Amino acid sequence: MKTLLLLIVAGALILTTSGCATTRHGSDVSGRCRETTLAGHDLGRLAILARMVRDGGIPNAAEKEDAAARAAAAALTAQGTATLVAADSLVTGLALPWPDAGDAELAAAARASGIDTVAVLTITEYTGKLHLGLPALWGTETSYRYELRLLDVKTGHLLLDARRFGQRGGPFLVRGLDDLHADFQNDLNELVRGKQAS
Repeated sequence: MKTLLLLIVAGALILTTSGCATTRHGSDVSGRCRETTLAGHDLGRLAILARMVRDGGIPNAAEKEDAAARAAAAALTAQGTATLVAADSLVTGLALPWPDAGDAELAAAARASGIDTVAVLTITEYTGKLHLGLPALWGTETSYRYELRLLDVKTGHLLLDARRFGQRGGPFLVRGLDDLHADFQNDLNELVRGKQAS
């Protein structure tokens, strides 16, 4: 009898919580392209500097940093207004490591390298989690948090300064690294098209 009661309770928990995914997004965007879409804006020769802040203990940080940089390149060049160039000459032209350089130093080094726009992508969260416990017996969640800044090298204007995050998951939902990459790519695409995170 106890076994039957336990099975009924477990079944009720599974039925009431299965498929209940939650999604959260947030966005704070400023810069010259805040009110207008970045899509269609001529970015010219574009260099992307990407880094994953590793103090958060992000597993496989180097692999995820590469994936995030590729996602940014795809989003920023998709409209055909930017030509992606290597950032090597920009980085070597700086007197200090690029994460420590300010906008003026980045603009001067980029100008000397023939670069028109510098994109600085800083990722502070890019993870997946597995939750075990009651009332749901298990569930997964993926989340990202990043800042994307676009600097117009000729004018020194900050075209875009965006801080965004996204989180998706829930009980009995299977989410993996491919899902995290897709969510991050979609968010970058929406940002470039001028859509605020919902």
